[in-house]
Amino acid sequence: MDHSEQVHLVEIEAVGPQVVGTVLETVLRSQESPLRLTLFQGLAKGDKMDFVVQKAVELGAAEIVPFSSYHTVVKLGEKQQEAKRARWQRIALEAAKQSKRTRVPAVGEVHTFAAVAARVKSASRLGELVVLAYEGEKQVGLRDLDAGGQAVSAVIGPEGGFSPAEVGELISAGAKVCSLGPRILRTETAGLVLLSLVGYKWGDLG
Repeated sequence: MDHSEQVHLVEIEAVGPQVVGTVLETVLRSQESPLRLTLFQGLAKGDKMDFVVQKAVELGAAEIVPFSSYHTVVKLGEKQQEAKRARWQRIALEAAKQSKRTRVPAVGEVHTFAAVAARVKSASRLGELVVLAYEGEKQVGLRDLDAGGQAVSAVIGPEGGFSPAEVGELISAGAKVCSLGPRILRTETAGLVLLSLVGYKWGDLG
């Protein structure tokens, strides 16, 4: 793969301090979305995070950031976090291969809610659209928001949802609240729905 994320079939001619070869053909153009997608996903029980990571990669996410917040049920120690992250990164690698991605998405370390709020604030200041899916929002949908730039972040709460204080903090940090429809979606569903809608509206899906 070269700097433009095109994959080539190469005949190796010499191996040493530098590898020399001849490009025979380009076998795969870049498969990456023109929109940089980041999923901030509240930790979920069981193997739900495995599922979210796998499908987020298929949908084009460039980064998946797991986090813990007030209503998070899952409690992970430091060693557990490291083990889980390594597992999720392996899942991301396999999903990238399966979906013929030309870049392997990164799975970030488990963030605290404060760290997520800080990243939301930083992204918003840079002009990035940060979408907070919230079941308490009844009027504003994704159709009412404007991406503007080339990056969108989706923020999805854990199984217990966000507390009102957390929603307020994320809004103050620059997140835009939106509804995903009249039905309550599970945490492992909500992020994938939002990534799909964002990819369709501003990316390369559909």
